Amino acid sequence: MQIIPVTDNTTANEFIRVSVVLHKNDPNWIRPLDKDINEVFDKEKNKAFRFGEVTRWILKDDAGKLIGRIAAFTNKKYKNKGDDLPVGGIGFLNASTTRMQPTFYSTMQSTGLYSRVWKQWTAPSILANVTAGGD
Repeated sequence: MQIIPVTDNTTANEFIRVSVVLHKNDPNWIRPLDKDINEVFDKEKNKAFRFGEVTRWILKDDAGKLIGRIAAFTNKKYKNKGDDLPVGGIGFLNASTTRMQPTFYSTMQSTGLYSRVWKQWTAPSILANVTAGGD
């Protein structure tokens, strides 16, 4: 599995396509507008960037097929009382449960992504809420 940071237009478009790929067989899924998703990550349009930052990643299997995505947000304006750790959250977590869930947590640990993003969260409880996508 490859964890790839979103750093250019190609990976930004792949970030959007992840949900399309995962939900292609779900007749109840309503695709959000690409424009709306892009505006979340646009520093000119999202006022949260005045005090915060975001990093996005896409996940691909060994064959290069899109199988997941995640974004991590921090906000320097907010602090936890008694520590200097950044406060933030995760979002846009989509993953194909049949292809990713068994190895998702271990891959995040082995690549160091776990320590960069989920240090403050309990990953197993989040994985229980991973979006169920089709293959």
